[in-house]
Amino acid sequence: MLPPSDSIIDAATAIILQGVQTENSSLYTDVTLPVLSDPKDSPDLESLDREITALEITLVAVHKRLHRRLADSRKRRNTLAPISKLPMELMITTFLDALEDVAIKKYYPSVKALSQVCSAWYSIIQSTANFWARIHSDFSLPAIGKILHKSRNAPLTVECGYLLLSTEAKAFVDMLIPSAKRIRSLTVGRDFAGSPGATKLLGPKLEHLVYRTPNVTLPLALGNWAGPLDGLREVVLESAYLPWSSVSLKGLKTLKLFHILSQGPSLQQLLEMMAESPSLRDLTLNHISIHPGPSFETASTITLPSLQRLQLVHISQTTTLKILNSIRAPHCLDTRVACCFDYATSDSLPILISLAQTIPRIQTALDDGYQLCINVTSRLFHCWTESEGYGDTLEPNIDIEMEGIPPYKALSWLLNILKPPPDRRATLTVGPDFNVSEPSFVRAVNHKLRFVTRLHLTTDLSVDPLLKQLGRQVSQSAGTTWPMPRLSSLNLGTAYFSGLTLVDTLKTRYSRKKGVGKKGKGRGSKTAPKPEPLTSLVVVGRQSMDEEVQDEVEDILGPGVLDWDMDDEDYDDDYSYDDDIDYWDDPYYSDHLFGDWD
Repeated sequence: MLPPSDSIIDAATAIILQGVQTENSSLYTDVTLPVLSDPKDSPDLESLDREITALEITLVAVHKRLHRRLADSRKRRNTLAPISKLPMELMITTFLDALEDVAIKKYYPSVKALSQVCSAWYSIIQSTANFWARIHSDFSLPAIGKILHKSRNAPLTVECGYLLLSTEAKAFVDMLIPSAKRIRSLTVGRDFAGSPGATKLLGPKLEHLVYRTPNVTLPLALGNWAGPLDGLREVVLESAYLPWSSVSLKGLKTLKLFHILSQGPSLQQLLEMMAESPSLRDLTLNHISIHPGPSFETASTITLPSLQRLQLVHISQTTTLKILNSIRAPHCLDTRVACCFDYATSDSLPILISLAQTIPRIQTALDDGYQLCINVTSRLFHCWTESEGYGDTLEPNIDIEMEGIPPYKALSWLLNILKPPPDRRATLTVGPDFNVSEPSFVRAVNHKLRFVTRLHLTTDLSVDPLLKQLGRQVSQSAGTTWPMPRLSSLNLGTAYFSGLTLVDTLKTRYSRKKGVGKKGKGRGSKTAPKPEPLTSLVVVGRQSMDEEVQDEVEDILGPGVLDWDMDDEDYDDDYSYDDDIDYWDDPYYSDHLFGDWD
C-alpha cells in the first residue's frame, strides 16, 4: 500500500487529535464502565475509536517519513560509491558497452534490470535515447512505435529474422521506412528476405549490413536507391549483391560474400575495395563468380596489415592465384583456400608458393606446434596450432583443398614451410585413403617428420609398411637416428596391420632388453639415440589384434600404454581426432559452406 501524501496526513492528524485531546484524560484512569446494550451509547468507547483511528493515521505518517529518510540515506550512501563519481557520459558509455553483445531478444530485459539498480541509473537510462535503439521483427507494432519514439534520433539496430505473414511484414517495414535514414545496422535473414520492401531499409548511414536470401540462382539486387553507402564497414551478403560499379566501399573491416553465382564483382573492383580498406580484418569469398574483366596490372602489391582471416572457397585457380599475388597479409592467422579444378592451370603448385608469400605470419605462429590432417581423395589439408597461448583470440589455421593438386606434393610443400622447432609438439593425422607406402611420404617419415609427437592413422589401407619403417634406423648426415624419434602417441584406429609386424617394431624400437636394436658388428654398428618412449598406443577392433598380441605388446611397453577397444564401441567418442567436424566424409564445399551462419 502506498502511503498518503504529507499534506493529507498532517491535516487529518491535526483535526482528529484536537478533538481527542479534550476527552482523553478519562481514558488513563481506572474507570469501571457500565455494560450497555448498544456500544454507540458509550461516549468513552467512541473516544477510544477516534483515538485509535488517529494513532493509525499517525503511524502511517511516521512510516512514510521513515521510508523517505531511508531513501535519502541510500542516495547519500550511493553517492559515495566510486561509480557515482563518474561523469554521466562515461556511465552511459560503460552501460552501452556492457549491453553491446546482448542478444536482441534479451536486450530490453537487461536494460530493465540495469535501470532498477537505483533511481540515478533509472533516470539515466530513461532519458538516454541510445538505450532504446534496437528493433526486431518479432516485436509487436505498438512496442516498435514506442521504441522509435524513445530513441528519437539515435542510430538504430534492426534485425529481421522471423518469417512473418505478408501483411505483418509489410506493416513492419512501412513503420521503419521513415526512420531508414538512421538505421546503422541491418540484418535480414533468409526467411524475411522475400518480404516486399525489405530492401528499402538500406539507408545512407548504414555501417553494418548482413543480408541473406534463399534464392541461389537469382541473387537479389540491393542498394540501387540508397546512395554510395560509403559508411559501410561490415558487409555480409548471401545470394545478394550491391551495384558494385556505383557503391563506394572504403574503409571496410569485414567483407564476406557467399553464393553469388552471378552479378559478383569484377576482379578489379574487388582489388580496389581491398586497396581502399587497409583496416580489413576478414575477407571471405565463398562460391562467388568473380569476373576477370579487362586485362590489367596492379600498380603495387596491396598490403593488408590488419587482415586476420582469408578464405577463398570454390573459386577458380586462376582467380585465386591473381588474388594471392596481389595482396600481402603479414599478420593473417586463419587461411582457407579451396579451389575449383581449372584445366587452363592444372598445376596447383604456384598457388601454394603464392600462399606462402601472402601469409608469412602463419609460418611463425605454427612454430609453437600444430596438427596436420591430410586426406587424398578430397584433396583437403588442414593444419592448425596446438598452442594454448592464444586463448579466445583467433588461432593459426590453414585449410587447403584443391581438386587438381598432387597430394604428396602438397605435403612436401607444407613440410617445407611449417618447420616447428624440435622441442615443439605436432600431430599428424592421415585420411582413409592415404597411402603410407608412397615414396615421398616414406622420405618424409625418415627425414622431415622428426617433429611429430602424435600420429593418428585413419587410413583404410594396410599400415604394415609404416610400422616396419618405424622399426628401422635411418642414416643421416649427422649420424644414425630413428624415424619420428619424438613419437610418443600412436593411434592405429581401425587400420589393418599384422600383429607380428607390430610386435617386431615395438621390440626393435622400444624393447628394454639390453642389446636389442643394435646393428651388426663392424662398420656402422653404432646405434641411434633412444627414441622417446611410447606412452599411448590405441587400437580399435579385432581385425588386427588378439589376446596373444596384446600380451606381447604389454610386455614390451609396460602396463597402461595399450588402449584396445575390442568391440569398436567408444571409438567415435574417445579416439576421433575431432568430434565436431569430420573432415573425411563430407565434401568441404557443401556442409562447411554455411559454417559462418550457424
